[in-house]
Amino acid sequence: MTIDPYSRRHQDQHAAQDADQAEFLAFKNGVTVVDVGIYDERIAGVMDDVSGSEPTGGAMWHAEDLTYDSAVGKIYEEIERRRDTMGPLYPFSIEGGTLSYTPNGSVLYVFLLAICNARTLSSGQYVGLPRVFERLSARLVAAYLGAGGRFIHTGVPRDAAVGSSFKKAMATVSDRTGEWTWGPDEGLPDEPSSGDSGCDFVVWVRSPDGRGIGQLFLIGQCACGNDWQSKLSDLTVKKLAKWFNPMTIVEPVRCFATPFHVTDAMLTEASREGGIVFDRARLVGIVSEDIDDVLDADIRENMDRLITLVVEE
Repeated sequence: MTIDPYSRRHQDQHAAQDADQAEFLAFKNGVTVVDVGIYDERIAGVMDDVSGSEPTGGAMWHAEDLTYDSAVGKIYEEIERRRDTMGPLYPFSIEGGTLSYTPNGSVLYVFLLAICNARTLSSGQYVGLPRVFERLSARLVAAYLGAGGRFIHTGVPRDAAVGSSFKKAMATVSDRTGEWTWGPDEGLPDEPSSGDSGCDFVVWVRSPDGRGIGQLFLIGQCACGNDWQSKLSDLTVKKLAKWFNPMTIVEPVRCFATPFHVTDAMLTEASREGGIVFDRARLVGIVSEDIDDVLDADIRENMDRLITLVVEE
């Protein structure tokens, strides 16, 4: 029986994580076997979950082999999907049961892959991974809007020039855009306790006549952890609007950035809940030809440093 894409979305997304493990080992070693992404799961017994009555003896091993073959097949499908979607931007090649790293100037792809394979994102130097990702995403989404795209990173922690508090950061946005007038609804504190109300960046295109009225804005939420699917609704226009009077004349567009590959089966739901989704494939695709124009030397240096950190852990 064929399972429709929506029903298998979580299964496909799990296979995408297994594919990430295989890709990262191929990057580290130059080459790896495709099924390395599910080896740990098989050892742990996770793959013993076979539908139907619990098999025993030879039937048990046969069922496990079928489950293993199915899991490996899904990794193959996911890697082929990435290759077909990204074309020459995909820095890996697959032949038989082997996945090889094929460098193509793919520092951005490798950096996003490293985030997804880091043992932690919340301690030591590893905190640099999500921090760089937020700033990187803001730049890339602005580049997606074209030469007129502008951005301000508003997530915690912020750069001193933007403002130490969310109120000060949004005052910077207001100064540069002419919109976003601060004015919390009656009964609210002076600013949100979360530190950024879920808004990690604001991207906009100034009106061609220079008037700060009715401009195009994108507000962005970033999620780097394996629980990224639970973050899709953290940022909403309604939640954000209560801190401004008025916010913008034309309602901003929500977007969601993650270093993970969002599978085709998951993309529809993710887009409904999070807005325009910028996953690994889309972020890399934005700078397919002009990466040096979008990513300056400082951010490139930070990306290289953090990739090395994850590789050597």
